Amino acid sequence: MHILRRLSLYEEMFAISKDFEIEYKDIAANHGRVKGFFWLIGNTLLVSYYYFVLTTKWRTVMFKNYLKIAFRQLTKHKGFSIINISGLALGMTACLLMLMFVVNETSYDNFHPNKDRIFRVITDWGKEGSRMKFAGAMPAIAPTLNEEVSEVEVGARVRRMTKTVITDAENQAVKEDNTFYGDPEIFDIFNWSLLEGDKSSVLDEPYSVVLSHKIARKYFASDEAIGQILTINNNPYKITGVMKDLPANTHLNCEILVSYATVEALGEYPDKPWNVWGDDYNYIVLKENVPAENIHKKLNSLLIKNAGDWYRGRMDLIPQPLSAIHWDNESRGDIGPKGNYLYVYLFLSASILVLLIACFNFMNLSTSRYVDRMKEVGIRKVVGANRQQLIHQFLVESTLVALIAAAIGIYLFILLNKSLYTLLNIEFVVSSSHAIYLYGIIVLLVFVVGLFAGGYPAFFLSRFRPADIIKSGFWGVRNKLSFRHVLVVLQFSISILLIVGTLVVYQQLHFMKNSDLGFEKKDVLLVQFPWGNEEVKQKYPVLRDKLLNNPNVLSVSGVYTVPGVNSQFQMGARKAGDDPEKTITLQVLPADFGFVQSMGLQLIEGRDLSKDYALDNRESAILNEAAVKLLGLEDPVGTKLLIPRDQEMSEMTVVGVVRDFHVQSLHNTINPMIIFIEPKMYAMMAVKINPSNSEETVQSFKEIWNSVLPFASFNYRYMEDAYHSFYRTEEKTGKLITIFTCLALFVSCLGLFGLASFMTSKRVKEIGIRKVLGATAGGITVLLSKQFTKWVIISNIFAWPIAYYLLSRWLENFAYRMNLGPAPFLVSGAVVLSIAVLTVSFQAIRAAMANPVESLRYE
Repeated sequence: MHILRRLSLYEEMFAISKDFEIEYKDIAANHGRVKGFFWLIGNTLLVSYYYFVLTTKWRTVMFKNYLKIAFRQLTKHKGFSIINISGLALGMTACLLMLMFVVNETSYDNFHPNKDRIFRVITDWGKEGSRMKFAGAMPAIAPTLNEEVSEVEVGARVRRMTKTVITDAENQAVKEDNTFYGDPEIFDIFNWSLLEGDKSSVLDEPYSVVLSHKIARKYFASDEAIGQILTINNNPYKITGVMKDLPANTHLNCEILVSYATVEALGEYPDKPWNVWGDDYNYIVLKENVPAENIHKKLNSLLIKNAGDWYRGRMDLIPQPLSAIHWDNESRGDIGPKGNYLYVYLFLSASILVLLIACFNFMNLSTSRYVDRMKEVGIRKVVGANRQQLIHQFLVESTLVALIAAAIGIYLFILLNKSLYTLLNIEFVVSSSHAIYLYGIIVLLVFVVGLFAGGYPAFFLSRFRPADIIKSGFWGVRNKLSFRHVLVVLQFSISILLIVGTLVVYQQLHFMKNSDLGFEKKDVLLVQFPWGNEEVKQKYPVLRDKLLNNPNVLSVSGVYTVPGVNSQFQMGARKAGDDPEKTITLQVLPADFGFVQSMGLQLIEGRDLSKDYALDNRESAILNEAAVKLLGLEDPVGTKLLIPRDQEMSEMTVVGVVRDFHVQSLHNTINPMIIFIEPKMYAMMAVKINPSNSEETVQSFKEIWNSVLPFASFNYRYMEDAYHSFYRTEEKTGKLITIFTCLALFVSCLGLFGLASFMTSKRVKEIGIRKVLGATAGGITVLLSKQFTKWVIISNIFAWPIAYYLLSRWLENFAYRMNLGPAPFLVSGAVVLSIAVLTVSFQAIRAAMANPVESLRYE
């Protein structure tokens, strides 16, 4: 009985359940309860079967009917359908583009089976207040962990081959970037699948190499690569394996893997492997349920045991989770593209906002258009349709629109994704690993848009009583439609938020790039020295003097770092005679005599470092204003300072003070700095040139470089470009917001155009009567545009405080920032108002210019 009552959606089923109950009691009384029970079960199952067959059949029939009506409505109102589908398709395209980027960023290195147990050992070096992190650590760590620490399942080292030149079959030199040395155990850590070769032995011997499938086909297109000889940096290497190409979303994009035993064979392995760090990346896999903190303690115990007590308090070896590597923007010497959580949150927010605009657009237009179908709804109710069936009908219609929009959105995504990600300089490749996410996002978007965007019109229309609908039609519900106004306000509020954001981002970028930075960034060439090559430092004076003979070279200086190069060196300093407790931390800029001139720094006290003073080479220094203030020096020139140098405290005399200048971006405050001569720490050259002959000067520089340093490659860049690279995130943010602001405005205008067209069509007879009574076309245009103008003004009032709060919080990330004045808010309001008025005026003017006779014949 309970089963039948649960199936009693129809009165007939309820009646059958009552008949069964009577019949069951009769059989039970005359033939016993057992027979009655079996009769009841058999007949209940039979009726249930027919019930499900019939309901399935009729639901299928009804669904086909819903689809037929949905297609009929789409083709009947082609303009409305195009606007609706276009808006949703653009919104979905934008959402797909942004969400797939988020998926790509958040899935870095997720393809490794043991990803949760893989760690990289990084180095934290320095004293309190001046510590630096390095991605590389000692080459002895991984082998020692394998031998002495039972909690480590396996460990392996990877070292980047800094310069890789391969000689191809035509004896041409080809540069390759993604080349590494690696231990054989690396295949036990990472999910690097070998297509050919045995992972237990491919990297056992020196001068053995494993190639990716792409590189193997590049150099051995028609032959088997295994067993072939590949010439790398003029040395023959035997190919022992070919591995599957790695996904794009990995920090360690290895295409050529040379055995680590080759490092020792080349004589590049240090004599004291516990006292050298920075070049080797140590990866480990912990055993199940081993906390990282346990390994952290053992790592530092091994450090003190093998490297000496001097490292205690100065160095900390930290196990870094694999999932954190892509987001690590602090560690120096790191590899692979880096992510930014702010950028990910921005993409997520933008995707939601643009999709909301598209959904609001759909809801608004659908609600307006469905009002024309009120009598249809009333008649359907009169002939027996219940509210649930009406809701199903309208949801099928909205879901169909969402499916068509999704199909167009997928096509546009495939068409645009490479162009957009290239424009934003984002590392992203759509691969098979993304397919499941892509399909999942598409299904979710269709479901969300179909339910969310179509839900309100469906529930809105189905709630009215048939008598009211048939009696009053549209006019009976026109006062109930204020929700449409809310949607329009929300649409334009989001657009205003995006416009204000775009303007402020670009204003801040302009402020950062054009502020007085305290140095001259133009016309300064930077050329990197090969790292760790002593011969370069020995020949630097010869190179410098030859360059200075060129009249187009204004000054030359060897430097450790310059503005635009994210490299810091800090040390403690105090006035001679002060207690050690008064030591302060200064940022150190080791440089040559021409540094102040090359950088265009402004001396405000004393003199520059000069060859004319013999002591300047070792015992003189220049401070900036921040250092003078922190040291509390009233008369800084001539002050004696104590700084650590060559493992002892050295006395230096302050000979000059320069105006504060920015070495880092405007995100950071200016550090107290000290400049002195230290040739062994030069990492690059800074060359100030005459801008009128820049190409000729660069060519002359290259010829001199190759004659003095023939073994080192000549790669230069301008300091202005290097400094502006600090603001790549802001530049990407600006481009992103601009693109999606334009898209949001376009979708909003599509909706506004459709809404204006609909509302104008409802006032055709009114417009005709007004014209007959003497109203001008201009007056009618103002009348029709006035309501939309009011909505846009309300949108500004609503959006401005939110925009001000959000942008004020964003600007707090910058130590030096623009003043957030009223200009971007007023401009955004004017832009949105102008676009809205132009969009609505097109329909308003068209209606106002129509023949009133035709208007009065309407309907």
